[in-house]
Amino acid sequence: MAPLGPAERVLVSENFLNSVHGQLACISCHGGNPNTPLTKEAKKDAHAAEADFVALPSEQFEVYCSACHSDITSKFKTSLHYTQNGYFERFKVRAGGQELSTDSNMKAGFGKDCAKCHAGCGQCHVIRPVSVNSGLERAHQFYRTPSLVNNCTACHGSRVGEEFRGSHKGQTGYEHVKEADVHYNKGMNCSACHAADEMHGDGNAYTYRLVENPDFVPQCTDCHADVLDANTENNYHKTHVQGSTTLQCQVCHSQTYKSCNGCHVGKGITGSSYPTFKIGKNYLKNTSSFRTTDYALVRHIPIAPDTYDNWGGSISLSTFKAAPTWKYATPHNIQRWTFLTDTTGTAWCGANCHGQFDEVLLKKTDVDSTYLNAELEANEPVFTD
Repeated sequence: MAPLGPAERVLVSENFLNSVHGQLACISCHGGNPNTPLTKEAKKDAHAAEADFVALPSEQFEVYCSACHSDITSKFKTSLHYTQNGYFERFKVRAGGQELSTDSNMKAGFGKDCAKCHAGCGQCHVIRPVSVNSGLERAHQFYRTPSLVNNCTACHGSRVGEEFRGSHKGQTGYEHVKEADVHYNKGMNCSACHAADEMHGDGNAYTYRLVENPDFVPQCTDCHADVLDANTENNYHKTHVQGSTTLQCQVCHSQTYKSCNGCHVGKGITGSSYPTFKIGKNYLKNTSSFRTTDYALVRHIPIAPDTYDNWGGSISLSTFKAAPTWKYATPHNIQRWTFLTDTTGTAWCGANCHGQFDEVLLKKTDVDSTYLNAELEANEPVFTD
């Protein structure tokens, strides 16, 4: 996303000065030396490290935020948004149980390439995230609900943001994408589904949000409970939501979405992203009270056995095959009528799906030979055959 201009990055508004947080002295949160003249030349002395200047005080939220917001900070310190435990756990699974932090080079590499994505309070409620060059989002005013564009999808943009806002519409390979997500078109923000409790955590240290706390993963049925009605007149819901073979809602109601084969680190993203729509076995089935469907959409993730080699550490992904490279996907591009549910010219919407098995079901032939052995031997296979 385009960076903020110099003035936008630093200027504080009068509205902030009149706010609750604006009543605090600057040094209460930022430290620094307040006894310098108001000149350009004095800026260096005012912000000097020896003056204990703190650019991002909310990164130390237990020091600067907890006095007023202890109900949140006491839980946030173990949240996935802050700890990034999800990354560490996925690394450990593929690295034979070794912790990334046990090797100084690996730890430094993570800090350089990945850690900037972790979020303190301010990166959602005051500034743009550091990963997109930061800057004051609303002239230093604090805001309760993060901006969809400038906070949430600033980090979660290349897949979630582009899908949600319909950015792929008209692009080659995305011919099935007709509109942005129906929820976006109705004016819904991320927080409509992803509530503050999910973002802030509940005080427990989780390693994987998809299986450990059902309250933290929004379900379509939270708003659309009618699909669970045993008396529904919708035969497709009756068959695939309540029947013997069940489907994740996105299987029918998502549009084409993005996959990647390249790596985020090493030589950079070495493979271009590409459009996919693949249905696989739900390897998360029955791992929690909310993962119960037989089939789900899967997305190829940008991981390879040599992904972290450039960090120069002693740890390798020796058990790369312990997890699949096609993972459970929840595309944010929902429509009621999709290329699978549109009955135009057909007798029933099932004809669109059941007549296109080779196109929409994940097969061994869909997997790059570089990854095939790992996928076949994975503890959690996703193939439909």
